[in-house]
Amino acid sequence: MKEEHKHKHEEAPKAENKPLHKEEEKVEVPLSPSEKEIKKLSEELAKAKEEALLNKDKALRAMADLNNASKRLQKEKEDFVKYAAGELAQKLIPALDDFENAIKGEAKVDENFLKGVKMIYGNLKEALEKEGLKKQETEGKKFDPNMHEVVATEPTEDAKKDGMVAEVFRPGYMFKDIVIRPAMVKVYKKTEEVEEKETTPELKSAEKIEKKEEGK
Repeated sequence: MKEEHKHKHEEAPKAENKPLHKEEEKVEVPLSPSEKEIKKLSEELAKAKEEALLNKDKALRAMADLNNASKRLQKEKEDFVKYAAGELAQKLIPALDDFENAIKGEAKVDENFLKGVKMIYGNLKEALEKEGLKKQETEGKKFDPNMHEVVATEPTEDAKKDGMVAEVFRPGYMFKDIVIRPAMVKVYKKTEEVEEKETTPELKSAEKIEKKEEGK
């Protein structure tokens, strides 16, 4: 019993007070040659992917530019073919004017000569019309600044005629869907009616007499 009591009262060994240390710094483990190679290849792959995306974007833009340029070239080619004869037709319009003026004065020329003029005029006109030349139908139409050139106006009291073509001095021509010569025209213009009431002495006297008779 005494031994047990003695053991109970034996002092427990004191714990050693270890000094507190700061967190241990992380030490980078050096990469092995294989790991370095893998890292290098990964970086090169990422860079290659980025360059591939940039090159793809450039390629798409280049393809779009090429496609647009091809469309423009095709349009220019079609327009050239479409309007190739337009310049020639424009130069021949004065000749048509001369033929028409000569035919209008048919009473002053020889009949055989006039017949030949009409034949030449008809052949020339037909050939130009096949290429796309067309005379404007102007008289009696509404004035259009894109197709007509006003050189004179004619007053009218009819509101329905206001802005309508009254007379054609020189015909206009279209080549397919473009105006190659505007028509020179006279246009109706609505005039304002101003009624002026006369106030002569005779009129004043008559008005006074009427008032006196009404007052009786």
